[in-house]
Amino acid sequence: MNKGWIDSHAHLVSESLYDNFDEYVQNAIDNDVTTINIICGNLDEVKKALAKVENNPMFHLSIGVHPTSVQDVSTDEMEEMMTYLNHPQVIAVGEVGIDYYWDDSTKELQHQRLIEQIRIANEADLPIIVHLRNNPDNSEAVDDLIRILQKHEVNKRGVIHCYTDTVENAKVFLDMGYYLGFGGIMTFKNGGNVRDALAVTPIDRILSETDSPYLAPVPKRGKTNQPAYVMYVGKALNDVFGKNMIDQLQDNYSRLFNKVQK
Repeated sequence: MNKGWIDSHAHLVSESLYDNFDEYVQNAIDNDVTTINIICGNLDEVKKALAKVENNPMFHLSIGVHPTSVQDVSTDEMEEMMTYLNHPQVIAVGEVGIDYYWDDSTKELQHQRLIEQIRIANEADLPIIVHLRNNPDNSEAVDDLIRILQKHEVNKRGVIHCYTDTVENAKVFLDMGYYLGFGGIMTFKNGGNVRDALAVTPIDRILSETDSPYLAPVPKRGKTNQPAYVMYVGKALNDVFGKNMIDQLQDNYSRLFNKVQK
C-alpha cells in the first residue's frame, strides 16, 4: 500500500455516490487518501465496483448482505456474490451483522444470514466487517450479536465498524479479538460515548473509516460523506494519540485484512 490515509469502509458504489464516483476518488487522492475499501451489499454493487476499480491497487472490496437487506437479497444472489471472494481485491465478508433500529421483524432471518456468512468467511479464510445497531429502547441487538459471535467463531475475526456501543461491550469485542472502526461520530460534540470507547481500544486495534455517504465528520458534518473526509478522522486520532497515525492505521488494516499487500 502507498503511504496515506485509509478509508476502511465506504459505500462508494451506492446509489447516492456512484454517479460522482470519479470525482470522489479524485477528492480522496487530493487529500492523501491512498486506500479505500468499497462495501458491496448486492450483486449489482459488486459488478459496478469491479468495473470501476479492478486491478487498481488503491481499492479493496468487501462483499456481504447487510442485515437491513436480508429480505431484498435472495439466497441465490448471495451465493453468486460470494463467488467473487477469491478475487485478489476482495479482502472481507461484509458488511454483515444485526440491526433492530427500525424493525426487528426480520430478527431470525438476520441471525440466519449472519451465521451463513460467518461460515462462508471461514471457508474463504477472510475476516468479517460487522454492522451493529440497537433499537433505541433496548440492547437486544448487541446482546444477540455477541451471543452469535461467541457461538460461531470467526477464524480471522473482523471489525465492528462505526462503533457506537458501550465501553463495556467494546471490551467484550476486543477480548474476542475484534478490531473497532471509528469514523465521523468521534468528531461530533455529542460523540462522547464513541470517544470513551476509543479510550479503551488498544492502538493496534483501531481502523479509520468514513461509512460514506453517511456521518460526515466535523467540519463537514451534515454534508454527504466521502472517502476524502477520512483525513479528518485521521487527524482527530492524531490528536488523541499525540502522533501521526498513518503508519499505525496502515499496519492495523493490513494485519486484519490478511489478503492486503503491505
